Amino acid sequence: MGLYRRDDSRFWWMSYTWKGDQHFESTKTTSRALAKKILERREGEIAMQMFNVGWQGDRMSFKALCNEFDGAHVATLAKHTQTNVRGFLGNMRTFFGDRSLADIDSKLVTDYRNYRKEQPSKKHPTNKIKGATVNRELECLQCMFEYAVSRKYLPENPASGVKHFDERRERPTKHMLKLEEEQRILTNAPPYLRVAIVLLAQTGGRTYTEGFSLRWDQIDLDNRVIYFGGQTKTEGSSEPVPLTKLAHDVLVNWKKEQADKSQFLFPSPVKPGQPTTTVKKAWKTTLKNAGVAHFPIYNLRHVFCTRLSWVAPDTVVQRAMRHSSPETKRHYQLGMVEQVRQNLEKANQRVYGKGRVLRFHDVPSPGEVQQEAVVCK
Repeated sequence: MGLYRRDDSRFWWMSYTWKGDQHFESTKTTSRALAKKILERREGEIAMQMFNVGWQGDRMSFKALCNEFDGAHVATLAKHTQTNVRGFLGNMRTFFGDRSLADIDSKLVTDYRNYRKEQPSKKHPTNKIKGATVNRELECLQCMFEYAVSRKYLPENPASGVKHFDERRERPTKHMLKLEEEQRILTNAPPYLRVAIVLLAQTGGRTYTEGFSLRWDQIDLDNRVIYFGGQTKTEGSSEPVPLTKLAHDVLVNWKKEQADKSQFLFPSPVKPGQPTTTVKKAWKTTLKNAGVAHFPIYNLRHVFCTRLSWVAPDTVVQRAMRHSSPETKRHYQLGMVEQVRQNLEKANQRVYGKGRVLRFHDVPSPGEVQQEAVVCK
């Protein structure tokens, strides 16, 4: 192995032996120091058996990788996730086209990220696509290139170092539901939405994938338990969920009103044989009539987690939320200000007791000033 110059090239060339054969390759640089680093990298690839002459990515198109990734990986995902990922793949095919995998670098991936962020939203054409949506596409792209690396199509993942957008800047302010706000919302909500609100706030269920798609055969009113089952988000999500007395009584009355009209708790008014798919309009109208600032109905899951956190340890909260990690609840806890204040007051009580609070300035109190004035007279 070594570096050398050729009369017909301005670049440094390197020679190395791989599998008993001598190979000669341009380093594409006029700097000897940089060429030496490139040669050292190649030596390391050969020593670690990570080098392959003519990566398949040089001949494989991006569209071909999309098709292979769809069949090998996407097909194993949940049905709803498959729909989302295939939508991402469609956007990627439009941008990258028939480029070979070897022609796609981190700069091009960054260009794709910025291009997608400037595209109009399908639901709201006057608004641009949210950073969270672009981030999900980048994660899908990273996963796909990681798949290509594992198949030895590419030596490295060109999307691994691309920075994501900060989603926190676009998220709405989390709303901790007050008791009087909850009562006003329930008063102004239509009957079916009133039942759904109570159920979501009492079980912490996910809005559409769990709450509004529930069937009566998933609810055991005798033992006060809900069995989600089916294609849940995680394995822990399929665990049975206990019903509080409030939720149980509401469902018992709701079932009497329904009189077995549908297998679903919340049948679609348009297609009774199917569950309700959206309540965005009804929810928006209810909040407006109740005089409550708008917040996503999904935030009822946050409310459930926060209220339970006031009285239960982390292990109970984790089980109730059906999370695989106890740290996930940090994302769902809202309005803990009052709880923090109460514990700070306890800390002050322990430190200072019931005695006089430490004075941190030299200005006398109004009582001391008045007493001094009387003495002077």
